[in-house]
Amino acid sequence: MKKIVSFLCMGVFAFSTYAQDSNLRYYLLLGAEQAEDLTASYLEPVSEGLLFALTGGWYNDARVKKTWEIDVSLITNGSFVPKDKLEQEIDISRFENLSVVGGGNVIKIPTILGSSNSRVRLAALLDGQSFEFDAPTGLGLISTNLLPSAFLQAGVGLPANSEFVFRYFPKLHIDDASIGILGFGLKHELSETIGFMNNWPVAVSGMVAYTRLSAEYEFETNGVFTGEDQLIDVALDTWMFELIGSTKFPTYNVYGGVGYVTGESVYAVKGEYDIVTPLRTVEFNDPFDVEDSIDGIRANIGAKADWGRFHLNLDYTFQGYNNLSLGLGYTILKGK
Repeated sequence: MKKIVSFLCMGVFAFSTYAQDSNLRYYLLLGAEQAEDLTASYLEPVSEGLLFALTGGWYNDARVKKTWEIDVSLITNGSFVPKDKLEQEIDISRFENLSVVGGGNVIKIPTILGSSNSRVRLAALLDGQSFEFDAPTGLGLISTNLLPSAFLQAGVGLPANSEFVFRYFPKLHIDDASIGILGFGLKHELSETIGFMNNWPVAVSGMVAYTRLSAEYEFETNGVFTGEDQLIDVALDTWMFELIGSTKFPTYNVYGGVGYVTGESVYAVKGEYDIVTPLRTVEFNDPFDVEDSIDGIRANIGAKADWGRFHLNLDYTFQGYNNLSLGLGYTILKGK
């Protein structure tokens, strides 16, 4: 059930699902540095996919709203995850105290967005004691390689040919997981400000936008691990800088943009993790952080339809992880 909820609400809930349904914590048997390395490759597709997804859906028109006009929209995004990101290859010979039960030096196992089926079993040796565990598996939900996200967004027309955009996903708590999104952007219509552009058949604007996603999952203390306050704290931050153009027809329009995106993510494994062996108790306190980043040029093309106070838009973005965005909006206050 949690997997279904995570898929529908927000792709980032994958991090809470893996925490319960996989055995990533067993990587700590190899030491914090090795655990960080293995966890980073496992999380990479969801981290990068979400960073790119959070830059989508910021606009559907180069024209800004009339002063103090307000509309609200439901935005859904889907990042297309490359197929080669659904599986990871691990050279077991890199790790002195790790082996494959049944033998083998190179294995292929799912990443967090890959298959939920894997029969690979690993064994870690610590202080002469062998700890066997199943290799982590994926969610097994992304058969289309599509990583979804969704949030509410509002736009307010400002004086001086500008518009403020605000996006929000309320702090949602499901079992031991929580997630929230907050973002803001500013768009300025250049074709209304620069005199020689006033009579152009298309509108031209510039936009800058920022999004922050924060999430947390509390581990259940079980298995070979004891300790307290075990959790994962997640933070993703993205920036988008875009030059936008659109037609200026009353009902049906096309729009597009060219810009640059950058983003960073941190998955911080926090708390106290204790492993008891015949010789000692091995303790880890806030053992490691998994960091990732994206940056690059993006290009976007889309279409929009306006029917009275309602509008519908669909666009596709070409970038590191291509993105499909669908928005449904309603104007709650007409501008002047």
